[in-house]
Amino acid sequence: MTLQPDEGPVRGINHMPAVAHPRWWWWTGVGGAVLFMIGLIAFLRGQGLERADKYASIIAVLVAVFTLIVGGLGRLQRRQRPARVAQSSWGTNEASVINQVCDPSALPAWPDHFEGYRFLREESGSVRVFAGQGLATVVGFPATMNGCAHQRFFIRWRTLGGQSVAASLVSVPDLITVETAAYGPGGWMSSHGCGQPAWELVQDDGSLVDVHIAWQVWVPTA
Repeated sequence: MTLQPDEGPVRGINHMPAVAHPRWWWWTGVGGAVLFMIGLIAFLRGQGLERADKYASIIAVLVAVFTLIVGGLGRLQRRQRPARVAQSSWGTNEASVINQVCDPSALPAWPDHFEGYRFLREESGSVRVFAGQGLATVVGFPATMNGCAHQRFFIRWRTLGGQSVAASLVSVPDLITVETAAYGPGGWMSSHGCGQPAWELVQDDGSLVDVHIAWQVWVPTA
């Protein structure tokens, strides 16, 4: 196996292209309104001054009522429209498991909110990854076998020499893959409380890479 070149995040938010909305309906409405006004003026001119004044008063009231109704319906529709949920690089719920790679300069800021959890503490450390010797994990990383829902981890990491490594999330203590490997010189992870980060150099050439890691521990709010 050979390491894949860093091509930015391998999984993430899909960005939908903007869709241009047709404007024909707007011009149709304007044209219809103009024709209506021309016809109304012609009608009033043929009714004489006194009757035209009465008709104009009635039409003005109808137009005002129509405007109020349309405005009220517009405000009601805006209130009923569901608010767009802001996408987060760290996921939006406790089922989110994220393993992304990027250039170390492009690492996202720590989350300032995560639904159902609160910040507890922040820690950091390092791990040395040897080529051909399998997964390397952080000694003493606070993941626990029975603590999946009792805590949550947000992790940022980078290699100290800019080399690409295979980064994955694995379970404790059996090291079963929770989220498949992504390849790059840095990245971020979001994991439940029984998943821990792991790194690997898959070539067998005797090389080694040092990885610096920082992580936050969050716990349930209730």
